[in-house]
Amino acid sequence: IFAGVILETFGLLGVVALGNLLSSTFKTQQGKAPVSLLAKELGGLHWMQWISLSFIVFNSSFLSSFLTEGGKFMSVATNQILKPNTIPNDPEWYQNLQKPKWNPPGFVFPIMWLIVSKPTQLLALRQLLQTSASTTNGGGSGGYPWNILAVYCGHLALGNSWNKVFFGCQRIGLGVFVISIFFSMLCWSAYLFRTVDSTAGNLLLPTCAWVFVATSLNWSIFFLNKDKKV
Repeated sequence: IFAGVILETFGLLGVVALGNLLSSTFKTQQGKAPVSLLAKELGGLHWMQWISLSFIVFNSSFLSSFLTEGGKFMSVATNQILKPNTIPNDPEWYQNLQKPKWNPPGFVFPIMWLIVSKPTQLLALRQLLQTSASTTNGGGSGGYPWNILAVYCGHLALGNSWNKVFFGCQRIGLGVFVISIFFSMLCWSAYLFRTVDSTAGNLLLPTCAWVFVATSLNWSIFFLNKDKKV
């Protein structure tokens, strides 16, 4: 599991590095038509940076699937977001588990992830990179805070691993362990973002709140189903 997390973390950092490299390349050619058109910035970041950041935020599960499964199958994480009531391998497994009374309805999950959590994470990354580029203590080459991005990418990789462990392997106990580390890494990311830019850190708070709910739900399911093989 953790070998896959490390591999995916480096893969996500590689996507960010590629976006940074291409944006720098285009900027150095600014003024030379038609390359000058490719040097344009949108919302304070080069468009290649937007593409790389959007990829890791919205499609990290695809990279996880590609690295661990050769890209043959849509990852469990994507299925859980788009089809919250459809569980791979055993469609009845999750529905048959005992859950707390406060268990959110299925439609809430895609709303929170795709409409609230993911867009605010993208804005947090933009704020982080903008502030890092304009200060001398941003860390990393080219104004990129690579140490902070590594923690953030690590949290994304852990989130994908949790989906595979919990829904794919149907291991509730191991899922509790993974999601607890996932939540800790997310909170650490929010703290590190805030050390660079308070707005960037605050933009991660909605995701922290939602993952806290998910972590609490996983723990509740674990205790309510202790008699089952987990």
